[in-house]
Amino acid sequence: MGTLGALGLELVQMDTPPTTAYLQIYTEKRCKANCQFCAQASGSFADLTHIARGMYVPFDLEAVVRRLKMAYEREYLARTCIQTVLYDTWWEDTIYLIKRIRKESQIPISLSVFPLNTGKYEDLKKIGVNDLVIPLDACTPELFDKIKGKATGGPYSWERHIEGMKLASAIFEKVGTHLIIGLGESDEDAIRIISSLSNNNVNTALFSYTYIPGTQSIASDKTENESVRHYRTVQLARHLILRKLTSGMMFKDGVLIDYGVDADVILQTIEDGNAFQTSGCPGCNRPMANETFSKILNYPKKPGDIEKHNIKKDLGLIV
Repeated sequence: MGTLGALGLELVQMDTPPTTAYLQIYTEKRCKANCQFCAQASGSFADLTHIARGMYVPFDLEAVVRRLKMAYEREYLARTCIQTVLYDTWWEDTIYLIKRIRKESQIPISLSVFPLNTGKYEDLKKIGVNDLVIPLDACTPELFDKIKGKATGGPYSWERHIEGMKLASAIFEKVGTHLIIGLGESDEDAIRIISSLSNNNVNTALFSYTYIPGTQSIASDKTENESVRHYRTVQLARHLILRKLTSGMMFKDGVLIDYGVDADVILQTIEDGNAFQTSGCPGCNRPMANETFSKILNYPKKPGDIEKHNIKKDLGLIV
């Protein structure tokens, strides 16, 4: 919906417009996968116009493609991101959409997709995909199996996702992935996989788990305050890992107890604010994709003084 507003195709009141156009091919069939958190899943009863909280309103393809070109040339948008779901003709439809966009514009294209073979990765690179994202979502093999793998009756596996990233990284300069924080992982689980992926040239974007009515609910034993502390801790740790600022982190019973940096580095990082902004491909700010107005965990723009104060409270640095 925010994308339609940024393209001038709908009148949408926005505090912060999206800087990426978020697209998904509309189909009335549910995805063949059964990821427990997803509105599109085969076992979901949620509205098909959603993935997470973001609403994907069906709209005319030609109008969207024309406006993408204009919005990119006028610097309203920095890129477009195409989300895929698994159905019979998803590959043909996705190729058509990419070619149609590329015929009109040089706007950078990100594609979020499940693992493919080398030939398909090469085809995507050839027709103009700039960045490839293979969402891992869960932080451990056990959680992956429970949330989107064999236990759900879906087609995905942890091993194939990891292998898919390795294959893709040989073709694309850098591959991205998504982790949904709040599925039952510990600080240590999340931080160790972020570090491991970073060592293999995979950039991790963080999403916070938000239940969507009609999806298959994922229970958490964490209180709201503990969930927020956990998310902020992983955000901060991710930033320190990617910037190579930490000398090694320490954990106790899965909880992070030492970031491996001096206290002033943590305070400087909070003041800078970048660690707590939306993570992902360049030019992605993803406003309100999986947030509620009462608690924004991924800021779509630079946090202000009030937001920085709240981050310190979330992390337990002040009362």
